[in-house]
Amino acid sequence: MPIPYLTVADPIATIEQYQNALSARLVHKMMGPNNSIMHAELEIHGHRVMLSGEWPGFSSAPAGRSPVNFMIYVDNADDAYNKAITAGMESSSAPETMFWGDRNAKVTDGQGYEWTFAHKVEEVSDEEMQKRADDFAASFST
Repeated sequence: MPIPYLTVADPIATIEQYQNALSARLVHKMMGPNNSIMHAELEIHGHRVMLSGEWPGFSSAPAGRSPVNFMIYVDNADDAYNKAITAGMESSSAPETMFWGDRNAKVTDGQGYEWTFAHKVEEVSDEEMQKRADDFAASFST
């Protein structure tokens, strides 16, 4: 199973934010020079995420928004969204029921990464999902 490895500008603050916003559990932390974090491992909703600070010539944090989006299925997307906002993340998309049957909400963490929370509200057949997807796409062309 692939493990995401994030490079962030402020790993100490990011770990704290992920603990408060995403209920992350710090599994391992290896310190580097000048009180920096060379490597850390977190468990978020049963999945491992690794991160480190920037290292000149080796890795750097995203400049702006990363093309990577993390999707987490939770018991309640609205509750997860509100918890993340309270912990300092910013809203990208308020909770909304989507045509594919999930309730989704998105937040950004200030480090360039977006997190999507979702829970299933409706089972949608492949045929119905395609019809809804076509209707959704058509709404952008009119």
